[in-house]
Amino acid sequence: MKQILISVITLILGFFTLVFAAVLGLFVSVSALIAKPFIMKKLRKVQAQQAEQFQQQFEQPHERGFGPQPPHRGQVIDGDYQDVTETR
Repeated sequence: MKQILISVITLILGFFTLVFAAVLGLFVSVSALIAKPFIMKKLRKVQAQQAEQFQQQFEQPHERGFGPQPPHRGQVIDGDYQDVTETR
């Protein structure tokens, strides 16, 4: 009789543990689903700030020479720049 009582208590305890784990998992997944758009918005904002800092830090100013500028004679083929400037 003692073993039957212990096995019933163990089954009930196991059932409550399983239900608790399922409810907790559902709660975590729903909260993650709700929070995802806010996290992505914040990540995009931080990424834009980092890109702006990188551009300001490593961009070098271009100084154009005096007089008229020659026309651009380059051509892009399949993503590779090929200079077709006439050699003198």
